[in-house]
Amino acid sequence: MLIQPRRGLLKIWRSVLNCSLTNGSWGSPGRDGGNAISDAEQLVCLLYPALKIPVLNFSVPDDTEPDVLNTLSPLGDFATAPTVLAGIVKDYLDRYSDEGRPVFPPGGRVCALDPGAEPSPEQGQLETVEAYSMSVTFALSALAFVKSFAKQVRGAELAARLRTTEAALDRRLTRAMQGLLDSFAVDVFSEDSPKGVTLLRTIGQRRQSRDVLVDRLRTELQPIRAGLRGLSLPESVVPLLADEERLFQCGWAWGPVRSGDDDPVRVAEPVPALYFTVTAMDGIVDFFSRQTLLLGLLSDDQQALAHALRLRWELTQSYWTAVARFGGDRWPLADPPWRPTDHRGEESDYATLQVASVVVHNLMRRHGADDVTPLDDLTPLAEVLEELAARGGITRRPRAHAGTVELHDPGELVPLPGSERHGPALGLLVSDYAPMLLKRILQLAGLTPDLRQRDRLLSLADELVDHLWRRRLSAGPATGLWDAPEAVYAHRDRPSTAPSWYVTERVVEVLVVAATTVNTPLARSALLTEIVEELLRDAEQLYAQEVMRRPVGPSATNPLDRVEPVLRRARDIADTRPSVAVALAIEVLRELDGLALARDRATRGG
Repeated sequence: MLIQPRRGLLKIWRSVLNCSLTNGSWGSPGRDGGNAISDAEQLVCLLYPALKIPVLNFSVPDDTEPDVLNTLSPLGDFATAPTVLAGIVKDYLDRYSDEGRPVFPPGGRVCALDPGAEPSPEQGQLETVEAYSMSVTFALSALAFVKSFAKQVRGAELAARLRTTEAALDRRLTRAMQGLLDSFAVDVFSEDSPKGVTLLRTIGQRRQSRDVLVDRLRTELQPIRAGLRGLSLPESVVPLLADEERLFQCGWAWGPVRSGDDDPVRVAEPVPALYFTVTAMDGIVDFFSRQTLLLGLLSDDQQALAHALRLRWELTQSYWTAVARFGGDRWPLADPPWRPTDHRGEESDYATLQVASVVVHNLMRRHGADDVTPLDDLTPLAEVLEELAARGGITRRPRAHAGTVELHDPGELVPLPGSERHGPALGLLVSDYAPMLLKRILQLAGLTPDLRQRDRLLSLADELVDHLWRRRLSAGPATGLWDAPEAVYAHRDRPSTAPSWYVTERVVEVLVVAATTVNTPLARSALLTEIVEELLRDAEQLYAQEVMRRPVGPSATNPLDRVEPVLRRARDIADTRPSVAVALAIEVLRELDGLALARDRATRGG
């Protein structure tokens, strides 16, 4: 791969510090201004890699790698840098709290759908799933850093500040988790409704009667319907979901869904949106990561919330995977663009990528390193991602008049239905198509056991890496950060020199995934396993024959003494590192062939 995670992340850290520190003070220089989401993304760029990649961890000063210390030097030396960063985290928590209660304002990318309108002050206090999900990633990363650093601290004053920071992070994490729970939605509708018609038209890949299509869909969704009925749902939804004649969808709305009381925050219509569903999933998965579990980052109450979120996470994955793969032979997902039912029913390559993201989540949950993912699950998805790279104007020339450039800049405006209760109807501008696509390609490459398919995906990943790296800012204090799409598409005369923490943080996630892929054993290849077994069987047979030919007894120069440990090592690692076992088996075969050749020459010479 062209991507080099460690080097790339350290360069990003250096650029983040260069543009964020002015005369030793931490600022918010992002193009969306200072807000709870952008400021969290800015800090996550530093904290998240340190959580996920042990060699980049800087919470234990004496164990910090020299290149990491050098990169963090604008914060101070190995002893003071963690203290300064802990102070920056505390300042963030203080800034986005109201009398000790964490707040999650929506951020600078929320705007009125009507270009002539402005969001009201009340709308500036609305909370979104994006804010909750980013707060989960921020809080878990910061908790891991603060808890680990606190163990190294001896001063009473600093230790007390760290305990205060830890408590505030804990409160923010709990509120974010509860916010994600409050934002989960189940939408029930009839097959004749606009939503039902759109759904059936999307999944109907064959010429079959509508009744057959609906009956089959109901049958496939029955286990998911049963699982949803076991959740605590609004009273208005329960009887509708019990009516098996109706269709449904599940996932995350843009924010806390409206309730019976007049809650100024809970105003979102109870309709799942693909963008916010994927955003929620990307945050929820961190609850079950190895680092979260090993470091004990969740309290007992948070464990209960995580369990509730996991149930919804799994059911939502199952629903969208079933819909995306409906019909078996040719997936509806493989016929882009996807027609979402969540807003206006417009076709969207962004929606296709979001559904594909849910399917990738589902495969990662069901198949780990110890379980070979079936190629029937992987191949259609790999083809979809390859097609999306082309349709997005990354591996193919952008399509004229098809909105390809607009997909990246300014992005797609996702409506926030229900926001009009406090002012004009709002939307969220999203533009992470390229980094999201690269992230899914790398995750899928880590699952595939087929070497050719993996190479094909990694080759595609290299093209996306080249695309994203050309979109780095090349002037101003944020040089080396993102985003400058005009460098690729040349569509704007006056590019911004301020960083987009939104896109930069997504690129950091990509590099973390790449590092994880590098450090994760490859999925087992049936072909490679078969080859190594055949080589070892042949090598062991030839070794046994050589042993039989040689007299028993001590020999200071017995060449077979070199062969036996290599052969034993190859057999020991045949399952976990088959490619290395192949190399060792070939080494043994070469050594044994040399002995046979020497014996033949000696025989002919005699």
